[in-house]
Amino acid sequence: FANTKEELITLATQALAHSSQLIIDKSLKGWKEVEYEVVRDAYDNCITVCNMENVDPLGIHTGESIVVAPSQTLSNKEYNMLRTTAIKVIRHFGVVGECNIQYALSPYSEEFYIIEVNA
Repeated sequence: FANTKEELITLATQALAHSSQLIIDKSLKGWKEVEYEVVRDAYDNCITVCNMENVDPLGIHTGESIVVAPSQTLSNKEYNMLRTTAIKVIRHFGVVGECNIQYALSPYSEEFYIIEVNA
């Protein structure tokens, strides 16, 4: 992660020494990592089986973070916002069966990104 413009230039220079391609993404370091398990049947009935929250924020490798279910720090508004989005996602993709939707949620606002969908 680059925290300053100078760090970004240094990291980009190092990367470009090994490849002619460079991908730069917005850092979500420090955001909450939350996921929902959703099931949809052939009749379009959807349920959220559970939601989970990584104890550590984004930036700590998920495999090295403790996950708790259900989430412990989401407000009711955040919980329902992400749940509604998860159901919209599984319907949009037409998934019948189980789907896992992972989010990055800002700790300071209701801004979020879907970071992964697995079906």
